[in-house]
Amino acid sequence: MEGLEVLPIEDILKETAAAFHGWNSPDPFHYERPEHGSFQISTTPHTVRFDCYSMEQTDMKRFSSVMSKFGCPLYDPQLGVRFDKIAAFLVDEAGEYKTQIEQELSRLLPCLEIITQTVSWDEYAQLSKTLKHIQYNAVIHRAKTLTKVTSFMQFGSAWANRPCQCKTAQLADKDTAQKLLEGLLQKSIQRVVNDFLDRTYYG
Repeated sequence: MEGLEVLPIEDILKETAAAFHGWNSPDPFHYERPEHGSFQISTTPHTVRFDCYSMEQTDMKRFSSVMSKFGCPLYDPQLGVRFDKIAAFLVDEAGEYKTQIEQELSRLLPCLEIITQTVSWDEYAQLSKTLKHIQYNAVIHRAKTLTKVTSFMQFGSAWANRPCQCKTAQLADKDTAQKLLEGLLQKSIQRVVNDFLDRTYYG
């Protein structure tokens, strides 16, 4: 197919064999293990496909890890999403923590390219409709008594939402507020990414 790179199929098969070394494998394309299911591999010079049968999610995550070593992101047809990029939208005040947010997302999701934008809520509402890869947004909402920091992720047809909060009165001092909000953002990112990992085959 024009425009697609030729894949190192033999190397990919060897890496798959190493990742599933405890499974029964009559040939390099078929694997099975009692009570763990089975899978078969189909290849062309440009593609590798894994068809899974009664497999556990933790085992299927290995495919993502194997293929990421060859620069091939996972595509999940059930969710309709490719795990290659994440668009991070930092709404209003959350944009002040751009560096910290990027560092935390990179640490937790090292195989994803991160594209970050600081936007208003209206801009986010418009832009989020046009993107097909994974989306993340961070929002800091200060109310009279409580301030809520929320991390939201949309990945195909699935999503996760994780808020953390503190008393608004705790944010009166600027330096204290910065440290507190940074900590809440970090915690909300960790929680929403854990949800993302629990609900996907990204590994």
